[in-house]
Amino acid sequence: MRKFGFKLYSTNLYDAPKLIKECAEFASSVSDSFIELMVVPSSTIADLRKIKEQMCDIEVRIHAPHDSMGFDPGNKELEQRNQSLVALAQTAADLFNSQTIVVHAGLGHGQLYIDETVRQFKLFNDARIVVENLPHLDYGTVPMHGCTPEDISYIMQESGCGFCLDFSHAICAAYTLNVNIDEHLKKFFNLNPTVYHMCDGDVTQANDLHLHFREGNYPLPHFLNDFTNKDAYITMETNMNIEQSSDLRIQDYFYLKSIQNI
Repeated sequence: MRKFGFKLYSTNLYDAPKLIKECAEFASSVSDSFIELMVVPSSTIADLRKIKEQMCDIEVRIHAPHDSMGFDPGNKELEQRNQSLVALAQTAADLFNSQTIVVHAGLGHGQLYIDETVRQFKLFNDARIVVENLPHLDYGTVPMHGCTPEDISYIMQESGCGFCLDFSHAICAAYTLNVNIDEHLKKFFNLNPTVYHMCDGDVTQANDLHLHFREGNYPLPHFLNDFTNKDAYITMETNMNIEQSSDLRIQDYFYLKSIQNI
């Protein structure tokens, strides 16, 4: 049975408490939903415990802080900060008994920087970590590691981590690299991802739009049925802006339910 997850941020405790409450209530009412919690660096252990109280028995997966929050394992000078940010995510994973921690790879031109990403992933030393594939360029100039199946395979083999397949990131990278989307996704799928991220978007853009389903032109039934396993954990990353209500996200949940071939 596929499970469809609501993406929340730990800071929603303060900027969107109604959203947390509604998503938790809905997820607890069905058997095939979960929460993926992005742990924002400013959040405290007390904040995480407050969120835990609202989750009750809902399954929660964890996402570590990423590059927009100062995380870059491709940068040796940031090693101490990177370890601190991953440690916060690991603490959250312990608290919520999470089976996975999604972690972004690093940035930088060339094999030297990719090898630094691998070195720091080894230092994280956590079997729960799954590396997420990324778009090709960060801010239009700096290569992001993990934009190709070859990058992801190398990081996995060298560090022993698992894999989170982000469809929108893969499509953005395919557009920038001028490669066939289906062939690109098939190679990623062959790496046996255990976690998936899904949203809608534009196949002719290099930017990740995080649109709600049916707002873009992604062939979502094809992606869901041909490139996810029937027991997949699929986080619905359909939220670029803070939303105070869960209405659109619940619509996203029912849309994915409606298009899957069981």
